[in-house]
Amino acid sequence: MTAADPEPALSAYPEVAPFAEWLGLVTETAAGGRAVLRLALRKELLNRRGAIHGGVLASMLDSAMARASRTLEGVEELGGTTDLHVQYMQPAEGDLQVKAWVEHAAQTLVFCRAEIRDAADRLVASGTASLRIRRKRSQRSP
Repeated sequence: MTAADPEPALSAYPEVAPFAEWLGLVTETAAGGRAVLRLALRKELLNRRGAIHGGVLASMLDSAMARASRTLEGVEELGGTTDLHVQYMQPAEGDLQVKAWVEHAAQTLVFCRAEIRDAADRLVASGTASLRIRRKRSQRSP
């Protein structure tokens, strides 16, 4: 897209990002500024030590926080993640669940938190993010 190209119509955006779909992220619930996603283990997601790659965990956190942000009243679309901070607690193995929630929503930014837990309910990673949002025209300040 060049500067002269118009912005794509919102209906042109898929409901799920192709990368998140390739990872295998499945949305269990998403409403009211919260989201829960699951990821089933597959060998392509592992690092050379046999644990789930840290980049996969970061992507899970980012995707879940984005999904939670999109459920807020008046949010038309995301403009993207502006800041992502990840804390790795321990190696992640097996199937995972990520829970994300919106901590605060301003006019153009949303601040979120998320946690990833394994099947034994061990906390393996957590994160925070700021995401730019675009509100519906009726929700925008003049």
